[in-house]
Amino acid sequence: MKYNVSLFAIILFFIPIYTQAQNNIDVLILNKNYDQALAELDKEIAKSPDAALYLKQGIVYENMQDYQNALRAFLNGLQTDPNNIIMLEETAECFSILGNNRDAVAFYEKALQVDPNNLALAGKLGRVHINMDDYKTAFNVFSGIYEKDSSNVYWNKQLAYCSYRVFQREKARDLYEKVLAANPRDHGTYINLIHCYNWKKEGDAIMATIDSGLVQFPADKELIFEKAMFYYRAKRYELAMLQFEKYLETEKQPAFETLMNYGISTYFAGQEEKAMDIFGDLKLLSPNDPLVMYYQSLCNRKLKNFDDAIELMTFAIEATVPDYVSEMYHHLGQMYGQQRMFKESIEALNKAYELNPGKTELLFEIATTYEEYNSNKTLALNYYRIYLTEAGESAKNAIYALERIERLKEDMFFDE
Repeated sequence: MKYNVSLFAIILFFIPIYTQAQNNIDVLILNKNYDQALAELDKEIAKSPDAALYLKQGIVYENMQDYQNALRAFLNGLQTDPNNIIMLEETAECFSILGNNRDAVAFYEKALQVDPNNLALAGKLGRVHINMDDYKTAFNVFSGIYEKDSSNVYWNKQLAYCSYRVFQREKARDLYEKVLAANPRDHGTYINLIHCYNWKKEGDAIMATIDSGLVQFPADKELIFEKAMFYYRAKRYELAMLQFEKYLETEKQPAFETLMNYGISTYFAGQEEKAMDIFGDLKLLSPNDPLVMYYQSLCNRKLKNFDDAIELMTFAIEATVPDYVSEMYHHLGQMYGQQRMFKESIEALNKAYELNPGKTELLFEIATTYEEYNSNKTLALNYYRIYLTEAGESAKNAIYALERIERLKEDMFFDE
């Protein structure tokens, strides 16, 4: 939203009758003496509230980026002139800037009732719906605009974006192509158009778009990244590796996932030692990432470091299983136990412990379950002992376990 001499002159054209005081106010506004202009406007409004004065007051506040007071001025003006198209539009814009998008929609719609053929107003309404993530409504708004004027590059770009968001990919693609043909220096549209293409079916179009973009924006890191990702998805790993390296020359804070893709490309390009360095850096960033350990293992295998490869693959497998899976087996074991299905209960509890060896209290539950399940108490006795050894000082049921060990040993002695 920009206010300059031209806009103000248009407003003056629609207000032909002026007092000397109003002429003085206009001069102050044109000379950007906003504080003095507001003081004079307050005096005039106190004498005779008038829509034209409120409009000027609102525009001054907008030029000062004081949108709350601008909004107050426009709303006051609309009380005296409810269908003033300029004030309806400015009110809507103030609401939009302040983040009151629903209120902005209401005033844009009212302005369009006054001037239904005003495509600029409709475009602003569509933008507010985009800001609200209401892409379906925005799509309908911009489709209506397109029916009346299909030549406006800005509106076509908005329609393309909305088309993509409502899953009309082909329509979005065609519109973005049209936008680029009219404005080949639109960087964002290159990226959006690339994402519209199906990379498996329209690979040539993707590469042509990337190359056209690089003609306009040489060495642009976003376009280089798109090229790297295209090669990566196509499993052309050596080319992907080279493009990732070009990208990393300019991007000093790459995403973890990007570095991961670079490492994977390097590994499959047959450069295991270089890949080892990449995955080593990634492990510093995320020590327990199973995918990092997995590829470290594969690199070590290729380099015939088999002990390291086996250790890393073991760690990768253990890290791949989420903690909650162990908890699921734990609950399952308890439910089997409540149904006196002891064999199934022990199997589930053992699986829970296997997945999470740090949860030593599971050993205690296995021991107590064996006491109920098996007349031969040797297994229960052994699990109580394992429990005390593994849990150590952290054993929550140490006293009970010790008592049961003594009691079981006595029972077994007398049974003999």
